[in-house]
Amino acid sequence: MIGKWEKSIENNESLTIYGDGTKRRDFTHIDDIVDGLIKIFEENAWGHIFELGRGVNFSIKDIALMFNHEYIFTEDKPGEAQVTLCESYLAKLILDWQPTKNIDDYIKNYLNK
Repeated sequence: MIGKWEKSIENNESLTIYGDGTKRRDFTHIDDIVDGLIKIFEENAWGHIFELGRGVNFSIKDIALMFNHEYIFTEDKPGEAQVTLCESYLAKLILDWQPTKNIDDYIKNYLNK
């Protein structure tokens, strides 16, 4: 969604929100995910189920507001989860892993480039 919205902004198009914008997502930067996967490999921590995420979620509309760009609502996508929220306790405990990048900082950096 973030990459698609960045392209929309670059093309001076509205951001598209599916549904009413109240769905909540736990956004995690790919660099943090890769770091977690590397730690799993380095610690030889196979056999565990790790959730790699921030543990904080935002509504889709909140993210659109952070971009400070025109947005439109369209028909909801059936079957999508209403809420995603990671519990990364095991990754913190076993891997000493936690994400370092925040979605709001990412958006601020994108807008200031």
